[in-house]
Amino acid sequence: MPDPQEEPRPAETPAAPRDATAARRPKEGMTPQTTLGTALLAYAALNGVTGLLMLSFPRALWVSIGGAEGEAVSNAYSSTRFAGAALAALAVAALLVMRRPARQSTLVTVLTLEATLVAVATVLNGIVDDVPTDGWFTWLIALGSVALAGFMWWARIIARKVLKEG
Repeated sequence: MPDPQEEPRPAETPAAPRDATAARRPKEGMTPQTTLGTALLAYAALNGVTGLLMLSFPRALWVSIGGAEGEAVSNAYSSTRFAGAALAALAVAALLVMRRPARQSTLVTVLTLEATLVAVATVLNGIVDDVPTDGWFTWLIALGSVALAGFMWWARIIARKVLKEG
């Protein structure tokens, strides 16, 4: 006999299959700090790898990978070690800014200007100059530099409040 004090239970129904889209959380956009960090990481990677190759193995970069031919060209490219050192130092600066972006607006602007000037120089190399490296290598560097410069400017604009905070 049922207990009169017990509340009646509703009939259990089998669990309805949940809608897969209802269970998903809405995708959040990148925050300004994340955008800046991603741009700086891309900057550090591109400049760091190129800088270390130029610093350590300039002939391997320009001759073996880039396809430059001739002993004189090979020797000339060995003189790019100083530029490799500068690129490696800029990569370290970008990593340091990633760590603490507050009050680093001036440094981020300098890094962005460097990326822009490199983009202009590499595009001019591809259009105007008769560079001794393979065409694919010249344009790969040029297009990568243009993309990085654009990304850096966009991230700098998006993250201006993050850079000003203190």
